[in-house]
Amino acid sequence: MMRLLIAEDDEVLRRELSRDLESHGYETAVPERFEDVEDIVKEGKVHLVLLDVTLPGRDGYEICRSIRRFSRIPILFLTSRDTDMDELYGMTMGGDDFVRKPYKMPILLARIEALIRRSYPDAGTEREILWQDFRLLPAKGKLCRGEREVILTRQETLLLSCLFARPGEVIRRVDFIEELWDNQVFIDDNTLSVHMTRLRGKLKELDAGDLIVTRYGQGYLI
Repeated sequence: MMRLLIAEDDEVLRRELSRDLESHGYETAVPERFEDVEDIVKEGKVHLVLLDVTLPGRDGYEICRSIRRFSRIPILFLTSRDTDMDELYGMTMGGDDFVRKPYKMPILLARIEALIRRSYPDAGTEREILWQDFRLLPAKGKLCRGEREVILTRQETLLLSCLFARPGEVIRRVDFIEELWDNQVFIDDNTLSVHMTRLRGKLKELDAGDLIVTRYGQGYLI
């Protein structure tokens, strides 16, 4: 199982990020002292670093530069800075990717997966998203429940990933559209309704036709 190191100074965000990543099949290391980041990487027990740019005492760029003296571990910057120069500077310091806050969890997960695939081509592992007795395999476009499974399109997989990542929360239609657009899948409001109807049809094959609840005028939730 891939283990991700989270260097984030916002305690609430750090805790939420760790919980979300673990619910999506990753292990996490969450150091409270950012002076320990390099030592944890040197131990060789983490596979990717999520590194906030703005940390107390020293910035993420400095930590990245320090890590690059001894390791090629993939480093993904998390930052509220939003200029191209910040992104360029992060890449010149040795970073592999750059995600701006506030980020959307499906987008961050996709970036993490891409880095892991490039950095560990022989890992032979696939992320699974587990929710109750469902198992979603995004790379294969499969949703499993017990011994049964259905094949999902890319759009259906993205929709279900969003719902599984935020159970009990009403997700607005416009948020779904933005999620899919960010993933370079063109979609409008009518197309969203079509995809949702087809997804519900496939859920019926798993005796879960009522899994997705519509809140009229608000959005969808599970």
